[in-house]
Amino acid sequence: MSIKKLYLIVFITGAVIMIMELVGSRILAPVLGTSIFIWTSLIGVVLGSMSVGYYLGGRIADKNPSVKNLSAIIFISGLSMFAIIIIKDSVLAFSLLFGVKNGAIVAAVILFALPSVMLGMVSPYAVRMAVKHVESSGSTVGNLYAVSTFGSIVGTFLAGFYLIPNIGSTNMLYGLSITLFVVSLISFYEKKIFMKMSFCFVLFFAIALISNATDSNRYIASEDSAYNHIAVYDMKYSDGKDIRVMAVENFFDSGMYLNSDELVFEYTKYYRLDNLFKEKIDKVVMFGGAAYSVPKDFIKRNKHGVIDIVEIDPRTTELAEKYFNLDLKNDRINIFHEDARIFINRNIIENKNKYDAIYNDAFSSSCSVPFHLTTKEVMNKIYDMLKLDGVYIANIVSSLDGEKSMFFRSEYKTIKEVFTDVYVFPVVSLDKSKLENTQNIIIIAVKEGLDIEEVLKKEVSENEKEMLDHLWLDPINTDDVNILTDDYAPVNYYASKSCIF
Repeated sequence: MSIKKLYLIVFITGAVIMIMELVGSRILAPVLGTSIFIWTSLIGVVLGSMSVGYYLGGRIADKNPSVKNLSAIIFISGLSMFAIIIIKDSVLAFSLLFGVKNGAIVAAVILFALPSVMLGMVSPYAVRMAVKHVESSGSTVGNLYAVSTFGSIVGTFLAGFYLIPNIGSTNMLYGLSITLFVVSLISFYEKKIFMKMSFCFVLFFAIALISNATDSNRYIASEDSAYNHIAVYDMKYSDGKDIRVMAVENFFDSGMYLNSDELVFEYTKYYRLDNLFKEKIDKVVMFGGAAYSVPKDFIKRNKHGVIDIVEIDPRTTELAEKYFNLDLKNDRINIFHEDARIFINRNIIENKNKYDAIYNDAFSSSCSVPFHLTTKEVMNKIYDMLKLDGVYIANIVSSLDGEKSMFFRSEYKTIKEVFTDVYVFPVVSLDKSKLENTQNIIIIAVKEGLDIEEVLKKEVSENEKEMLDHLWLDPINTDDVNILTDDYAPVNYYASKSCIF
């Protein structure tokens, strides 16, 4: 085999393994989240498996270096990509038995170890075939590994900036499988072997298609954006009514009744308490839009109010317009597609807006929390963005006590460092025998001094009274948790303890 062909092979396989690793994060995310634990597990497993592949590839190449064997290695790595499509749902469901951290390792090993081992074998095998003379072996090895690494760089940028956002993770796995099949044929072609390889390839391809089609039939929409995996589907809610939900990374993010505009999820109704903590609400900002249930409700109940929504993912907005009755022409709704921390920083620098209320629904998943929106530094900026009597309302998925409560208690402690008056509303249960149960917890912080007794005495609707009755009056122990800062915010560690599925 010519050295140019070997360069082509190691370049493509180098690109494939990095694309697979990035795709892997999108496959694990819908079930296990996008925390640092996922990336740690994925990178560790892929690197470890490649090390095994380097070792095995070198040993096999020394014993019997042949183009036919190299072709077989690449072909098997291609079949293993199809295998990921076929078994991923079952593997991810199984991995949940081990929790987030251990489950991520289990899933990464089962799904990505084999293709990583096989692809790791390619470079040392190619080196053995390329080295003809000892005196030039150094430059030959260096050139091959440089080409392989350059392929990995190209694959990284290609996948992250273009392929995954536009093609999707499952389609990427199909593409990688087909690419490796073609590369195996470029390496070695013999009619009899080609027929056998083609049969195996078509068989695995058909099984993968059937598996993926069966899963996709449940959804109105199911796709990867630049930021998330997003699914839209209809279902029966616990009250027996038909609802449509948007799931971001497999966690319910927004929902609507198919036959009414009423809010579906109970925690979203707590944003309506803003008027009880601040009498006049004209301008608000919300972090996290998804299907825009809360913003639509705000516009409906505040006839002259204006709401800014900071939603990092433009695709969720497009799907909300298409499937969730979001009216983008409404001039009282302003949407900013960017990270909420960037929006906050720019707002402070430019001294742009002061808000009556700030809603935070960016913590709606207990498995992957954006730590940079939890810290004391960002709370100081949120405080500055509020008018003198402004109110901050945040939704947290956690528990009130025990190990699972660490994120809630650390965030509560952090907010208390900035806001004097902070109130807690467990949405599901006040039962003191169930304090360790995970639930939505609403934190309401008021910028200026507020007499909560005056709020509780107000004439309110039956629904408002029911929510106010959930005010948590017992002291919250924060002695064993940290104030979160930009320098030290172990949010992923805390949140993983309350991660639910």
